[in-house]
Amino acid sequence: MNPPTSPTWQDWSLPGEPFRLSAVEVGGVDWDQHLPQDACDRLARFRDSQARARAGASEWLKACWLPEQLGVDQVDMRPGPNGKPMLSDGLSSWGFNLSHAGAYAVAGLVPEGAIGVDLESSTRKADIHRLARRVFSGPEQQRVREGGREAFFLLWSLKEALLKALGCGWADGAVQQQTRLLPVAWQKEPSTGAELWSRQILGGTYVLSVALLRR
Repeated sequence: MNPPTSPTWQDWSLPGEPFRLSAVEVGGVDWDQHLPQDACDRLARFRDSQARARAGASEWLKACWLPEQLGVDQVDMRPGPNGKPMLSDGLSSWGFNLSHAGAYAVAGLVPEGAIGVDLESSTRKADIHRLARRVFSGPEQQRVREGGREAFFLLWSLKEALLKALGCGWADGAVQQQTRLLPVAWQKEPSTGAELWSRQILGGTYVLSVALLRR
């Protein structure tokens, strides 16, 4: 029998970006072999193997990758405003966020700021115009009408990352309708002041977005 595959993280950040961005493939790893017991206990509730693998990769980024990046033995999380997990015990100035989609889980880390990360599979089926009417502002809906699926997934990922950085999630309809996001590589969103990065990756099969609110 072959020994369990060890997780290997990939650096997904680009030169000059003010955050750390790392990803792991979720498949081919027995995550229980690499996680503390409390994380294994959380994985036990997943019955779907793909969902369990994505959750395991996310737990590993939080329990193993994150302490290594911060130079500590372990990190503790506490619920922040609206329930968003935040670092505690002297590390609260750091922003940390996770996302997963398809075959990957990704983590973002930034000093002195709040960060939101979103990874989306851009090959999945979606009624883009119906969804755009539901969650995009008027100008963003127009971008989808002009740019089709490519514009939709870029904007969807950007908005998800922004809402995660803000800590409010999709429940805040007011924020959803007031943003003026563009399907571009970098922008500063005028209504929130957030900086946002977005790009297609892995041959255009995924969209990756990061939102940053500097403190």
